[in-house]
Amino acid sequence: MRLLVPFLACLFWLGTAAAQTPGLTVPADAEPDFWAVRGAAGGSRLNLREEPLEGLIIAGLPPGEVVRNRGCRTVRAERWCRVERLSGAQSGWVAARFLLPAPPGSAPPVTEEEPAFDATGNIPCATIPGQTSRDCAFGVLRSAPGAASLRVRGAAGVTRWIYFDEGAPVRSDGEGVFTVERLNDLFLIRIGGERYEVPLAVVNGG
Repeated sequence: MRLLVPFLACLFWLGTAAAQTPGLTVPADAEPDFWAVRGAAGGSRLNLREEPLEGLIIAGLPPGEVVRNRGCRTVRAERWCRVERLSGAQSGWVAARFLLPAPPGSAPPVTEEEPAFDATGNIPCATIPGQTSRDCAFGVLRSAPGAASLRVRGAAGVTRWIYFDEGAPVRSDGEGVFTVERLNDLFLIRIGGERYEVPLAVVNGG
């Protein structure tokens, strides 16, 4: 027992050092159940992306937030991990060099933090088939000119994310056929039986 305790402590130190040191990664079979966000350059929020490398930004994770580990892989010689916020509201990919192993006991009470949206407001939408359009609250994260992630909250507790690229809607997290019709500066988006009316200004600002 006296020899086992220092040995386990050494293994934990090696795993932590690997996560802190660029170019080193925690072996796949030693990945923890939880990560703690170390923070990006200058202590800014860590981008949570839809896909590794250049995926659309879903949210910004503040330093110190604890997230669930859903598995890591190497993409173009860089380690990326798929993580899930403790509320279960959002999941995506982050660069592993900004993560530190966190034991389950360090996880804070589950709270859903509101993303730092670039703009908020209301748009007409109908999230129940056959429903007339109503005002639905939206928040938008703009990652680049013409590229954005739009969150819309409608009736019956529906929360929908719609993703834009090159100034146009390209996909969503919903089920059903995704179709888009443009009328001047307005996008009419259908996702199965759901309908959304999104002005171009929501994506580009102004």
